[in-house]
Amino acid sequence: MIPILRSLAMSGEERTQALANHLNRWCQIMRPWGWKPDLDPVARGDNLFCDFAFELALAVCAYDLDDRSFSDNPYYPRDLVEHYRANVRHTRDAWRAEGVGPGVPVKAPPPSKKADLAKSKRKAFARWVELVCDGDIDATEAVMETIGKPRKVEDINELMESLADSSQAIEADIKDDETTLLQAAQLAEQRALGDFDGPPGPPFGPARCSAGLLAFAHWLQPRGYRLVDLDNDDDAWHVVVVKTEYHAELLELSNSLKIRAREPDAVYND
Repeated sequence: MIPILRSLAMSGEERTQALANHLNRWCQIMRPWGWKPDLDPVARGDNLFCDFAFELALAVCAYDLDDRSFSDNPYYPRDLVEHYRANVRHTRDAWRAEGVGPGVPVKAPPPSKKADLAKSKRKAFARWVELVCDGDIDATEAVMETIGKPRKVEDINELMESLADSSQAIEADIKDDETTLLQAAQLAEQRALGDFDGPPGPPFGPARCSAGLLAFAHWLQPRGYRLVDLDNDDDAWHVVVVKTEYHAELLELSNSLKIRAREPDAVYND
Protein backbone atom coordinates (compact mmCIF):
# COMPACT_ATOMS: atom_id res chain seq x y z
CA MET A 1 0.00 0.00 0.00
CA ILE A 2 2.94 2.41 0.42
CA PRO A 3 3.13 3.26 -3.34
CA ILE A 4 -0.65 3.84 -3.34
CA LEU A 5 -0.48 6.18 -0.33
CA ARG A 6 2.39 8.11 -1.87
CA SER A 7 0.40 8.44 -5.11
CA LEU A 8 -2.75 9.64 -3.32
CA ALA A 9 -0.71 12.31 -1.54
CA MET A 10 -0.01 13.83 -4.97
CA SER A 11 -2.51 15.76 -7.07
CA GLY A 12 -3.79 15.96 -10.63
CA GLU A 13 -1.90 14.30 -13.46
CA GLU A 14 1.06 13.55 -11.21
CA ARG A 15 -1.13 11.32 -9.06
CA THR A 16 -2.65 9.53 -12.05
CA GLN A 17 0.78 8.86 -13.53
CA ALA A 18 2.09 7.55 -10.20
CA LEU A 19 -0.83 5.10 -9.97
CA ALA A 20 -0.22 3.96 -13.54
CA ASN A 21 3.46 3.44 -12.73
CA HIS A 22 2.49 1.34 -9.70
CA LEU A 23 0.31 -0.87 -11.87
CA ASN A 24 3.08 -1.26 -14.45
CA ARG A 25 5.33 -2.61 -11.69
CA TRP A 26 2.59 -4.65 -10.01
CA CYS A 27 3.62 -8.04 -11.40
CA GLN A 28 7.19 -7.53 -10.24
CA ILE A 29 5.95 -6.54 -6.78
CA MET A 30 3.81 -9.70 -6.64
CA ARG A 31 6.56 -12.18 -7.58
CA PRO A 32 7.41 -13.06 -3.95
CA TRP A 33 3.74 -14.06 -3.53
CA GLY A 34 3.65 -16.44 -6.48
CA TRP A 35 3.23 -14.41 -9.69
CA LYS A 36 5.32 -15.79 -12.57
CA PRO A 37 5.80 -14.47 -16.10
CA ASP A 38 5.47 -17.90 -17.72
CA LEU A 39 3.20 -20.46 -16.12
CA ASP A 40 4.15 -24.10 -16.61
CA PRO A 41 1.59 -26.18 -14.67
CA VAL A 42 2.91 -29.47 -16.09
CA ALA A 43 6.70 -29.26 -15.74
CA ARG A 44 6.91 -27.02 -12.66
CA GLY A 45 3.50 -27.53 -11.13
CA ASP A 46 2.79 -23.77 -11.16
CA ASN A 47 -0.49 -22.61 -9.68
CA LEU A 48 -2.60 -20.02 -11.46
CA PHE A 49 -2.01 -16.58 -9.91
CA CYS A 50 -5.50 -15.12 -9.64
CA ASP A 51 -4.99 -11.93 -7.61
CA PHE A 52 -5.58 -8.45 -9.00
CA ALA A 53 -4.53 -4.94 -7.99
CA PHE A 54 -7.46 -4.53 -5.59
CA GLU A 55 -5.60 -1.83 -3.66
CA LEU A 56 -5.57 0.32 -6.80
CA ALA A 57 -9.27 -0.28 -7.44
CA LEU A 58 -10.01 0.80 -3.86
CA ALA A 59 -8.07 4.03 -4.35
CA VAL A 60 -9.84 4.77 -7.66
CA CYS A 61 -13.28 4.24 -6.14
CA ALA A 62 -12.60 6.01 -2.85
CA TYR A 63 -11.16 9.11 -4.50
CA ASP A 64 -13.19 8.98 -7.75
CA LEU A 65 -10.05 8.94 -9.90
CA ASP A 66 -9.65 8.85 -13.66
CA ASP A 67 -8.44 5.34 -14.53
CA ARG A 68 -8.60 5.56 -18.33
CA SER A 69 -4.82 5.51 -18.75
CA PHE A 70 -4.46 2.09 -17.06
CA SER A 71 -7.91 0.47 -17.20
CA ASP A 72 -6.84 -1.99 -19.93
CA ASN A 73 -4.12 -3.55 -17.76
CA PRO A 74 -5.06 -7.23 -17.27
CA TYR A 75 -4.28 -7.04 -13.52
CA TYR A 76 -6.54 -4.04 -12.93
CA PRO A 77 -10.01 -5.21 -11.73
CA ARG A 78 -11.88 -2.94 -14.12
CA ASP A 79 -15.16 -4.88 -13.83
CA LEU A 80 -15.17 -4.31 -10.08
CA VAL A 81 -14.64 -0.57 -10.51
CA GLU A 82 -17.35 -0.39 -13.18
CA HIS A 83 -19.77 -2.23 -10.88
CA TYR A 84 -19.06 0.32 -8.13
CA ARG A 85 -19.66 3.24 -10.49
CA ALA A 86 -22.91 1.76 -11.82
CA ASN A 87 -24.39 0.59 -8.52
CA VAL A 88 -22.82 2.42 -5.60
CA ARG A 89 -21.25 5.73 -6.64
CA HIS A 90 -24.53 7.56 -7.25
CA THR A 91 -26.43 5.99 -4.37
CA ARG A 92 -24.43 5.38 -1.22
CA ASP A 93 -21.65 7.84 -2.16
CA ALA A 94 -23.79 10.50 -3.87
CA TRP A 95 -23.09 12.89 -0.98
CA ARG A 96 -19.76 13.84 -2.57
CA ALA A 97 -19.33 15.53 -5.93
CA GLU A 98 -17.80 13.72 -8.89
CA GLY A 99 -14.05 13.66 -8.83
CA VAL A 100 -14.01 14.38 -5.09
CA GLY A 101 -12.66 11.98 -2.51
CA PRO A 102 -14.06 11.22 0.96
CA GLY A 103 -12.48 14.31 2.49
CA VAL A 104 -9.71 12.34 4.16
CA PRO A 105 -6.31 13.86 3.40
CA VAL A 106 -3.51 11.40 2.68
CA LYS A 107 0.02 12.02 3.90
CA ALA A 108 2.83 10.27 2.08
CA PRO A 109 4.65 7.77 4.32
CA PRO A 110 7.99 9.27 5.39
CA PRO A 111 11.13 7.75 3.86
CA SER A 112 13.19 5.46 6.05
CA LYS A 113 15.57 7.29 8.36
CA LYS A 114 19.20 6.85 7.39
CA ALA A 115 22.19 6.86 9.72
CA ASP A 116 25.31 8.80 8.76
CA LEU A 117 27.63 5.86 8.15
CA ALA A 118 30.69 8.07 8.54
CA LYS A 119 29.65 9.15 12.05
CA SER A 120 27.97 5.99 13.35
CA LYS A 121 29.11 4.56 16.69
CA ARG A 122 27.94 1.00 15.96
CA LYS A 123 30.59 -1.68 16.18
CA ALA A 124 31.20 -5.34 15.34
CA PHE A 125 28.08 -7.21 14.20
CA ALA A 126 25.82 -4.16 14.56
CA ARG A 127 28.13 -2.20 12.27
CA TRP A 128 28.16 -5.05 9.73
CA VAL A 129 24.36 -5.04 9.60
CA GLU A 130 24.25 -1.25 9.36
CA LEU A 131 26.61 -1.26 6.39
CA VAL A 132 24.68 -3.89 4.40
CA CYS A 133 21.41 -2.03 5.21
CA ASP A 134 22.99 1.13 3.76
CA GLY A 135 22.33 2.96 7.02
CA ASP A 136 18.59 2.24 7.05
CA ILE A 137 17.85 2.55 10.77
CA ASP A 138 14.55 0.65 10.79
CA ALA A 139 15.98 -2.26 8.79
CA THR A 140 19.11 -2.40 10.93
CA GLU A 141 17.14 -2.48 14.17
CA ALA A 142 14.73 -5.10 12.81
CA VAL A 143 17.64 -7.42 12.01
CA MET A 144 19.30 -6.77 15.36
CA GLU A 145 16.05 -7.53 17.17
CA THR A 146 15.83 -10.88 15.36
CA ILE A 147 19.48 -11.94 15.48
CA GLY A 148 20.88 -10.21 18.57
CA LYS A 149 24.58 -9.34 18.75
CA PRO A 150 26.60 -12.51 18.09
CA ARG A 151 30.39 -12.34 18.24
CA LYS A 152 30.62 -14.91 15.47
CA VAL A 153 28.12 -16.03 12.84
CA GLU A 154 28.47 -19.76 12.27
CA ASP A 155 25.41 -20.08 10.01
CA ILE A 156 24.16 -17.06 8.08
CA ASN A 157 20.75 -18.43 7.03
CA GLU A 158 18.69 -16.70 9.73
CA LEU A 159 20.66 -13.48 9.26
CA MET A 160 20.17 -13.48 5.49
CA GLU A 161 16.47 -14.30 5.76
CA SER A 162 16.04 -11.36 8.11
CA LEU A 163 17.91 -9.04 5.73
CA ALA A 164 15.91 -10.31 2.74
CA ASP A 165 12.65 -9.63 4.57
CA SER A 166 13.60 -5.94 4.51
CA SER A 167 14.79 -6.10 0.86
CA GLN A 168 18.37 -5.63 2.05
CA ALA A 169 19.90 -8.83 0.65
CA ILE A 170 19.58 -11.58 -1.90
CA GLU A 171 18.70 -14.92 -0.33
CA ALA A 172 17.49 -17.55 -2.80
CA ASP A 173 17.78 -21.21 -3.72
CA ILE A 174 20.65 -21.88 -6.11
CA LYS A 175 18.18 -22.83 -8.90
CA ASP A 176 15.67 -19.99 -8.29
CA ASP A 177 16.62 -17.45 -10.94
CA GLU A 178 13.30 -15.56 -10.67
CA THR A 179 13.71 -14.81 -6.96
CA THR A 180 17.42 -14.04 -7.32
CA LEU A 181 16.88 -11.42 -10.03
CA LEU A 182 13.76 -10.01 -8.35
CA GLN A 183 15.68 -9.42 -5.13
CA ALA A 184 18.51 -7.80 -7.09
CA ALA A 185 15.98 -5.39 -8.59
CA GLN A 186 14.55 -4.71 -5.12
CA LEU A 187 18.02 -3.94 -3.76
CA ALA A 188 18.60 -1.48 -6.59
CA GLU A 189 15.25 0.17 -5.90
CA GLN A 190 15.88 0.25 -2.14
CA ARG A 191 19.02 2.28 -2.76
CA ALA A 192 17.37 4.50 -5.42
CA LEU A 193 19.88 3.39 -8.06
CA GLY A 194 17.40 2.86 -10.89
CA ASP A 195 15.93 -0.21 -12.57
CA PHE A 196 18.10 -3.30 -12.88
CA ASP A 197 17.06 -5.89 -15.46
CA GLY A 198 18.97 -9.14 -15.37
CA PRO A 199 19.50 -11.48 -18.34
CA PRO A 200 16.18 -12.92 -19.54
CA GLY A 201 17.46 -16.43 -20.28
CA PRO A 202 17.94 -19.06 -21.51
CA PRO A 203 19.82 -20.50 -19.81
CA PHE A 204 17.71 -20.65 -16.66
CA GLY A 205 18.31 -21.99 -13.16
CA PRO A 206 21.80 -21.71 -11.61
CA ALA A 207 23.41 -20.48 -14.85
CA ARG A 208 20.99 -17.58 -15.12
CA CYS A 209 21.51 -16.79 -11.42
CA SER A 210 25.30 -16.62 -11.87
CA ALA A 211 25.02 -14.49 -15.01
CA GLY A 212 22.48 -12.20 -13.36
CA LEU A 213 24.50 -11.73 -10.18
CA LEU A 214 27.67 -11.01 -12.15
CA ALA A 215 25.78 -8.50 -14.29
CA PHE A 216 24.36 -6.91 -11.13
CA ALA A 217 27.85 -6.64 -9.61
CA HIS A 218 29.16 -4.82 -12.70
CA TRP A 219 26.01 -2.65 -12.86
CA LEU A 220 26.51 -1.53 -9.24
CA GLN A 221 30.14 -0.43 -9.47
CA PRO A 222 29.72 2.79 -11.47
CA ARG A 223 26.82 3.66 -9.14
CA GLY A 224 29.05 3.63 -6.08
CA TYR A 225 28.22 0.20 -4.66
CA ARG A 226 29.89 -3.20 -4.45
CA LEU A 227 28.31 -6.64 -4.39
CA VAL A 228 29.62 -9.17 -1.84
CA ASP A 229 28.86 -12.89 -2.07
CA LEU A 230 28.68 -14.81 1.22
CA ASP A 231 29.66 -18.49 1.35
CA ASN A 232 27.60 -20.69 3.65
CA ASP A 233 28.50 -24.13 2.22
CA ASP A 234 24.94 -24.76 1.04
CA ASP A 235 22.79 -24.72 -2.10
CA ALA A 236 21.71 -21.08 -1.93
CA TRP A 237 22.77 -17.61 -2.99
CA HIS A 238 23.66 -15.23 -0.15
CA VAL A 239 24.46 -11.73 -1.38
CA VAL A 240 24.73 -8.26 0.17
CA VAL A 241 25.50 -4.83 -1.26
CA VAL A 242 27.60 -2.09 0.35
CA LYS A 243 28.75 1.41 -0.57
CA THR A 244 32.16 1.31 -2.25
CA GLU A 245 33.83 3.43 0.43
CA TYR A 246 32.83 0.88 3.09
CA HIS A 247 33.63 -2.24 1.08
CA ALA A 248 37.01 -2.85 2.74
CA GLU A 249 35.51 -2.28 6.19
CA LEU A 250 32.73 -4.79 5.48
CA LEU A 251 35.27 -7.42 4.38
CA GLU A 252 37.30 -6.85 7.54
CA LEU A 253 34.19 -7.11 9.73
CA SER A 254 33.10 -10.24 7.87
CA ASN A 255 36.44 -11.86 8.58
CA SER A 256 36.25 -11.03 12.30
CA LEU A 257 32.69 -12.39 12.49
CA LYS A 258 33.64 -15.59 10.60
CA ILE A 259 31.35 -14.64 7.71
CA ARG A 260 33.02 -15.89 4.54
CA ALA A 261 32.88 -13.03 2.06
CA ARG A 262 33.83 -13.54 -1.60
CA GLU A 263 34.33 -11.33 -4.65
CA PRO A 264 31.68 -11.87 -7.37
CA ASP A 265 34.17 -12.29 -10.23
CA ALA A 266 35.78 -15.17 -8.35
CA VAL A 267 32.45 -16.92 -7.75
CA TYR A 268 30.10 -16.29 -10.67
CA ASN A 269 32.67 -16.90 -13.41
CA ASP A 270 33.46 -20.35 -12.00
